[in-house]
Amino acid sequence: MFKFSENYNYLMPAHFGGYEGQPQATTYHDVTSIMVSYETDRKMLEAYIPEPFEITEPVVMISYAINRAVDWMAGGSYKLIGVTVPVAYNHAQVHLEGGYALVVWESKTTPILPGREITGIPKIFADIEDHHETGDRLFTHASYEGADFLRMQLQKPRQMSPEELTIVNQMMGSYNWFGWRYIPNIGKPGAALSHATVFPQEFVIREAYSGEGKVKWNPLTFEQNPMQSHIIQALSGLPVKEYRECLMTRGENVLRSDIARQLP
Repeated sequence: MFKFSENYNYLMPAHFGGYEGQPQATTYHDVTSIMVSYETDRKMLEAYIPEPFEITEPVVMISYAINRAVDWMAGGSYKLIGVTVPVAYNHAQVHLEGGYALVVWESKTTPILPGREITGIPKIFADIEDHHETGDRLFTHASYEGADFLRMQLQKPRQMSPEELTIVNQMMGSYNWFGWRYIPNIGKPGAALSHATVFPQEFVIREAYSGEGKVKWNPLTFEQNPMQSHIIQALSGLPVKEYRECLMTRGENVLRSDIARQLP
């Protein structure tokens, strides 16, 4: 009969086996990202940030990425659109800063499952269009069963100088990605597991461009997207007060699975 080992790492269905030892960092060798951020209403945003996180800036950051040559996917690829908020985590002797993931849409099941189960990143599925580059505009969109719910674009991108690129790498070289791992009880309300997580990442940016960003939410109905419509409606209800600096980058990303952890 199958028996679990405390020295192994498993994913469901666990009875087919796992692997021994500590998780390892993994590299995404070819990543193109478009990042659009905007200031919003702090009080409204706080409704979606659990304690003990604290918002450091009332800013919504929306990041599209097409990830290619992903080591742990045998050189495969996938796309994502993540929505994060800059926060600080303060609990006892632990103080960390980074971005709290409100939601992350991904284009394949493979990266969704371990991201949810292991590190508590709130990953869900969407169809995500490859970004288009035409004239002085880059754009993409996300949809579910044919219904668009998010469009984003970057206009007039200007390539950053080597000096500016150095500053961007210093600012974005290491990053704490926060999540909340929540597993509900079976057959009754409440949680079987509920705690904050941190999933550190490292970036090496080879090219960076700045431009004018814009996003457009299309709140879907329950009939159009039964499991996600409340999420999209909540995000679309956050006002856009002012767009911040928006970027396109090309480089690589290292996911530090070896030091991801539960927070107290």
